[in-house]
Amino acid sequence: MRHLKFLLLFPIFYSVNCISQTVEEVSLPLTSKVEIKSDYGVEYVIYISLPPEYLNSDKAYPVTYVLDGDLTFGIAYNSRVLMSYGKEIPEVILVGLAYKEGFENIHNNRLRDFTPTAWSEEQIEKFTGVSGIKNSGGADAFLNFLEDSVKKHINNNFRVDQNNQTLVGYSLSGLFAVHVANKKESYFKNYLIASPSLWWFGPSLPDFSKSNGTSQMYWSVGSLENPEAMVNPWKKITSVLELSNFAIQSEILEDEGHVTAFNSAFTRGIKFLFKTNN
Repeated sequence: MRHLKFLLLFPIFYSVNCISQTVEEVSLPLTSKVEIKSDYGVEYVIYISLPPEYLNSDKAYPVTYVLDGDLTFGIAYNSRVLMSYGKEIPEVILVGLAYKEGFENIHNNRLRDFTPTAWSEEQIEKFTGVSGIKNSGGADAFLNFLEDSVKKHINNNFRVDQNNQTLVGYSLSGLFAVHVANKKESYFKNYLIASPSLWWFGPSLPDFSKSNGTSQMYWSVGSLENPEAMVNPWKKITSVLELSNFAIQSEILEDEGHVTAFNSAFTRGIKFLFKTNN
């Protein structure tokens, strides 16, 4: 199999540190950020975006947690604004999880946090073409951070509907979302799983037999993605789920590759999940 470096969400081809001229940063309305350090020493930036009516009401709102915030939060933010304005989804609190160091060390951070099992440094380099990855298999530690630190902060400081929480994962963070959804405990009501890196599981794909089966799921993959690594495992696992008790919608997004599929997946997935909720 050819290297899958692009499936780690491509080598980052730019960095804010490379911008030579002085630029003025912009801010998003009703959006703040907080920095939280994990028990394992990694510092994260948590973006918190409130719906427009939040300040003028006393109701609790659904929360959508978007992983890979360095890559996906902007897309999710703009999509939520347009879809809420068009009454296609309800008003929601949007939370994005990103790394304080931004794109620096991005492969190391993602391969540590989003992978459910540990691979050797040599195995990772052989399969992905990315060298120097010494730590993987940290998904459960990251899940504990998400539950005990991020969710706790959101629940304690904002009016949230704790029974209506959604997890959004894409690529490697989609792999993480699969790992969480496959657990016996019910961590989220909804899962939006876009182009998950199921190749990490190898031939032993999760069968969700231990999951409580109460979650709602949206699964997608691009038709132009790598067949062996991405599309075929996706077809296998979704065919099993469609015969289960899960409320699931799965679709192959035509003419979308790995780096473009998230745009369509987020809007289509979030619309399905909230339509089902209502």
